[in-house]
Amino acid sequence: MPRRSDDRRQGRGRPRRGRRPVRSAAAFKEHARATVTALAAQGDGVAETEDGRRLFIPFTVPGDDVDVLIGPARGDGFEARVLSFARKAPRGEAFCPHFETCGGCSVQHLTEADYRAWKRGLLVQALSRRGLALEVLDLAAVPRDARRRVTFQAERTGSAVVLGFAERRGLRIEGIEACPLLAAGLNGLIPSLRELAAAMLRPGERARLAAARVEGPEGPALDLVVERDREPDLAAREALAEFARTSGAARISWRDAAGAVEPVAQISPVTAAFGPASVELPPGGFMQPTAAGEDILRSTVVAGAKGAARIAELYAGAGTFTFALAGIAHVHAVDGDAALMRALGTGAGRSGLGGRVTAETRDLAARPLLPGELKDVDTVVLDPPRAGALRQVEQIVQAPGVRRVVMVSCNPQTFARDLRVLVDGGFVAGAVTPVDQFPYSHHLECVAALTREN
Repeated sequence: MPRRSDDRRQGRGRPRRGRRPVRSAAAFKEHARATVTALAAQGDGVAETEDGRRLFIPFTVPGDDVDVLIGPARGDGFEARVLSFARKAPRGEAFCPHFETCGGCSVQHLTEADYRAWKRGLLVQALSRRGLALEVLDLAAVPRDARRRVTFQAERTGSAVVLGFAERRGLRIEGIEACPLLAAGLNGLIPSLRELAAAMLRPGERARLAAARVEGPEGPALDLVVERDREPDLAAREALAEFARTSGAARISWRDAAGAVEPVAQISPVTAAFGPASVELPPGGFMQPTAAGEDILRSTVVAGAKGAARIAELYAGAGTFTFALAGIAHVHAVDGDAALMRALGTGAGRSGLGGRVTAETRDLAARPLLPGELKDVDTVVLDPPRAGALRQVEQIVQAPGVRRVVMVSCNPQTFARDLRVLVDGGFVAGAVTPVDQFPYSHHLECVAALTREN
């Protein structure tokens, strides 16, 4: 769902804050041999020692016999590192030279069949923990090289600049020349983004560069948001202007210490096409990571809302689903981001849908729609951030006129929690669709439609 930035969805912080603790080699001391029996939620192999301690061992698969060094406590077990394999079970072949070092992908070592079963199983397990025995469809996948937005990290170390992604469970940046999950247009930017970082950073400084290729009616537009601890000085502004001139970027923006995003250079509008409407995204406007995944989500949501008379779309963003839903019934779109709501309303008017779409700015986590405000609504569509929509679904079950709910989530755990509330409130859930927009990671989108009789 559209958001002003990746940070709201993934909970990422400033360039030098909120990073994962480093696990030094000295922390891994005790030797053990173990057999991997399962895969954990983040893709690590799971094994038990002879004395019953649970181990999380990265880059292993069920059936592996491994000699490991046991390290720090983690959750209900301990981290461990492989010293050697006594026996290797069948596995896939990683397709990226940075796998096992870069923190982006965690399970390239699985076979395709094992990967799909593991990823679908994340949703099955989350539902099961809430006592929900629902039908879970096969994993809906997107092409591997389909990512149209990415956040690179950059650091100057002496005279060199490294641009890439944070290493697995560490602070170091793994420099890359290309990422096989990115669309070609984004991989092609890496050399020029490295040059931009070199012109902006002092020794020891870091920056984040979030690039997105937004598909609009006039073709793709490059939208870049830059972030570092210091505010932009003359050198940074000159470097950004030069990047705008040479890269063909439509817009370059700067995120300040408070998280506000302001354009530094606006060459042309950044317009996203959402079905029958076009929306000019505000600076830092979030979009789904892949066009294919967006299409899967949109078609599934529309199918779930079929037959609605009046729809409340909550956490609507810039309108990923809004305008397709407007082909079914009147849509009242609600989101806490005022800029996104203005963009959605303007897009509706320009597309001739102003009479079928209304927009409201409201923090639904703090002020969920109450049953009285839902009295004229028979269908609610929700696409909340990772924290879910617990307070809102608690109000929905008390709104007797709501007969249908379509729930979208990027977090299987909060998705299952919120579905449990709806089911306990009399709703019956149909089949659940897992959508794999983040291949070879543990991140997963989920969609379900629920109905309730009088």
